[in-house]
Amino acid sequence: MKRYILPVILLLTVQASPAQTLSLRECLDYGARENVPAKNSSLDILSARAQRTEARLEYLPKVSVSAFGYRALHPLLEITLKDVLGNSDAANDLNTSLGAIARENGITPSYSTLKWGYGAAATLMQPVYAGGRIRAGNRLADLGLEAAVLKDSILHRDLRDSVENKYWRIVALEQKRQTLLETTSFLDSLSKDVSSARNAGLATEPQVLQLSLKRNELSAGIRRLEGGISLLKMDLLDEIGYPYRYLDLGSIILTDSLGILPPPREVLQDFPDLSGTEEQRLLLLQVEARRQEKKMAVGELLPEVAVGGGYGYSALMAPKEGTFNGLLFATVKIPLTDIPKAVIRARRYEYAVQKAAADREFLTTRLRLQERMLYQEVETAWDELCLAEEALALSEDTLSRIRIRYDAGEVTSADFLQTQLSVTSARETLTDRQIAYRLAVNRYRSRIK
Repeated sequence: MKRYILPVILLLTVQASPAQTLSLRECLDYGARENVPAKNSSLDILSARAQRTEARLEYLPKVSVSAFGYRALHPLLEITLKDVLGNSDAANDLNTSLGAIARENGITPSYSTLKWGYGAAATLMQPVYAGGRIRAGNRLADLGLEAAVLKDSILHRDLRDSVENKYWRIVALEQKRQTLLETTSFLDSLSKDVSSARNAGLATEPQVLQLSLKRNELSAGIRRLEGGISLLKMDLLDEIGYPYRYLDLGSIILTDSLGILPPPREVLQDFPDLSGTEEQRLLLLQVEARRQEKKMAVGELLPEVAVGGGYGYSALMAPKEGTFNGLLFATVKIPLTDIPKAVIRARRYEYAVQKAAADREFLTTRLRLQERMLYQEVETAWDELCLAEEALALSEDTLSRIRIRYDAGEVTSADFLQTQLSVTSARETLTDRQIAYRLAVNRYRSRIK
C-alpha cells in the first residue's frame, strides 16, 4: 500500500495546481526584466556611464593634501668656525683662538640644524594642455556608452526573436497535438464501425488490426509531442526567468494564437535603409573608436602643460617655530625618450583604423545580403503557406467526398482512413508553414527599419 502513496500525492499536486496563462507579450516583458544576459547588459550600460563620468573628471583640477616628517641620526646641516674661516694656517690659528674664547664664555663654536622637522601642504594642479588626450579619452567614453546601449538593444532584439520562436513552436506543437487528438477520436469512431462490420461479416480481421496499430501509433505520437512541449516550455521559461516547477508545466497555458497573417505586400519594403540599424551604427563606432585611440597615441608625442599652486605649513628646522607659505608654479613636460615608442604606437593604431574601416565596408555588404535574404525568406514562406492552404483545402474536399462514398459502402475503411490521415498531415504542414511565415516576418521587422 505504501508504494502507491507517492504517485497519489504527485497526482493530487498536479490536479491542485492552478492554471497559469502566459501571453506572448507577458513572456517578452518578463524576459526583458528577468533574463540574466539582459540584466548584465543593463549593468554594462551603468558601467559605461560611470566610465564617462570618470573621463569628464579629467578636465577638473587635481587637488591633493600631503604631510611629511623626518628625524635624522645626525644634523643634516652643521657649520663650524673652520667652515667659515677656511683651512689656511692663519685661519687654523684663529679658529683655535676663537674656539677657546667661545668655550670659555659658554658658547658653542659650531651650529647644527635640520635634525628633525615636519610639514603639511595642499596642492592644486590644473592641466592646460595634454596633447588632446583628455578630449580623446572623453570621446572614447562617449562612444563606449553609445556602444553599450546599442549592444543592449541588439541583445533585447535577439531575445525577442528567441522568445517568439520558442513560443510559436510550442503553439505549433499544441495545435499538432489537438489535430492528433481529433484524428484519434475519428479512429475510435471508425473502429466501432469496422468492429460492427466485422461482426456482420463485412470487414476482415486485418482491417481491425490496421486500425488498432494506427491508434497505437497516434498515441505514441501524442506522447512524443507532449514530451516535446514540456521541454520547450522549460526552455522558454528558463530563458525569460519565469519561476516554475516541472510538475506544473501542464498548468502553464500559452494563450496567443496565430491570428490573421499579413501578406508580404504589407510587410516588405522596397529599399530599406540600413544606416539606422544597430549593427551599422556599431561598425561606425568601431572606426571612430580606433581614430580616437590613435589621437591619444599621437598626444603622447606632444608636450604637457599644467599650472598649479600650493599652500602649507612647515617646520623644517624644528624646534624652531615653523611658518605658513605658498607658491605658484607651471610645468612643461616633453617626452623626449618616449617619442620613438609613441610613433610606433600611433602607426599601430593607424593600421587598426584601416582595418576597422575595411571591416565596416565588408560587413555593410553582408548586412545588405542579410536584408535580401530576409526579404526572400518572407516571400518564400508566404508561397509555402499558400501551397499548404491549397493542399489542406484539397484534402478536406477529398475527405468529404470519400466520406459520402464510405457511408454508401463504395470505399473501404482503409481508403477512408488514408484520406483522413492525409488531412491530418496537411493540417500539420499548414501549422508549420504558418509558424515559419510569422517568424520570418518578425525577423524581417526586427532587423529592417
